[in-house]
Amino acid sequence: MGPEIVVGLLIAWAAGRDRRLAPAGFTGEAIDLAMDRVHAVVVARLGGGEAVERLLVEAGTERGAVTARTRADAIRSIADTLRTDPAFAAAVHTAAGTPAAPTPGLRTRLLAYARTHPAATAAVVATAIVLVAGFIGLISGDDLPATESSPPATASGPASTGRAGPEALVGTWTPSDGTAPKIFTANGGTCTGFGAATTCTLAGAPDSAGRYALVVRQPAESARYGLEFVAADHLVVYDAAGARLYDLDRA
Repeated sequence: MGPEIVVGLLIAWAAGRDRRLAPAGFTGEAIDLAMDRVHAVVVARLGGGEAVERLLVEAGTERGAVTARTRADAIRSIADTLRTDPAFAAAVHTAAGTPAAPTPGLRTRLLAYARTHPAATAAVVATAIVLVAGFIGLISGDDLPATESSPPATASGPASTGRAGPEALVGTWTPSDGTAPKIFTANGGTCTGFGAATTCTLAGAPDSAGRYALVVRQPAESARYGLEFVAADHLVVYDAAGARLYDLDRA
């Protein structure tokens, strides 16, 4: 039952039996029973409200003329209460002798909210799109550090010829400091010349200084270095602080 019918029943009750104009669908004894019961339910819930009180006063005058503003205010007040108070809505439907409408589901309520709050809905949708895009990027690896599958850097020098990065590191290199040769098998695989049971992982792309991060892992510790591909067969090794340690030449 809509708020317009409820207002019609209230006006009929206030007008009295002789001047009664029933809403559509109500005739004879139906209007007598419905108006009394609906009036009791509405007054118990909204009787102290200015809109309903003004409606009853205007409808109960000798002329029984209800202004358009009074009718609209009463409809708005009753509609708001019907929407926010399910118990009141059920009581009104029962009083009028009509079955209560089923409680709207989540989808219906979401659509109703979207129609009445378009700006807020747009903001929520935009935020959801950003979150979903970020999640997809995370699980697809877009936000992870570059790996050996990353394309070579496009800067000038060895990188532009494909001779830089993890694949270019594979092989045997002779250090300029006279220590044992450094042998790299595969990115993330074993490497020798740094200690026993060692694995080496090289970043897939250089940093802003043009150096590739090299992580050397041993059972008890790990160390981080920077590698600069000066030429296809010549590297410069830096410590974590950026200080130059030694050069490597391909054997």
